[in-house]
Amino acid sequence: MVAGMRAGLGLAVLALHLVMTGAVAAEPDQGKLPTAVVMVVDVQAALQQSLAAKELRSQRDHYLQTFQGELEKNRAALKETENDLVKQKAAMSPEVWQQKARAFEKQVFEFNQRFQRSSQAVDKSFRIGMGQLSDALAQVSEELAGELGANLVLPKSQIFLHDPRMEVTQQVIERLNKKYPSVKFPTPTIEGEAIPRVPPGPPAKRN
Repeated sequence: MVAGMRAGLGLAVLALHLVMTGAVAAEPDQGKLPTAVVMVVDVQAALQQSLAAKELRSQRDHYLQTFQGELEKNRAALKETENDLVKQKAAMSPEVWQQKARAFEKQVFEFNQRFQRSSQAVDKSFRIGMGQLSDALAQVSEELAGELGANLVLPKSQIFLHDPRMEVTQQVIERLNKKYPSVKFPTPTIEGEAIPRVPPGPPAKRN
């Protein structure tokens, strides 16, 4: 959602840029605004359907699934430790048992915190990757606008009605797939500590 908003804003800025600089060679008459030649791009569709976007989502999900598997294993181990503490309570002094119980609670807290930070680190890497893809989307849209003679590029989500002939989403996606078939997914880090790299997930399917 955030990446889609960034892309929408990026294309809105691009639209203004194209109007100001002119994607076409013709210059407007002195003191007059140029006639708008509009190109419409469905930003959400491009970020959903492009090969790079699918690969980024695949990498994110693969990390999260791996962490989920580790979570279940550690949860089972913690549950076993908890059961042992309950069984040992009668054989321990209250002071010793309280110390062990506090140590166990600390272990549970630290485990939950690390899992949460790991998930946040993966989400951050995904946002960075989607930000790079949004920049690439703006670039290929600008290139296509220059070739088609458009001087105004608008995101479809901000338009109520338009002539279908103005929409070039599929052309943008095809060009994006050709020039940027993949975008780097930064290795997630927790406070400067790199999360161990998990094996790559299955490649994104080509439609």
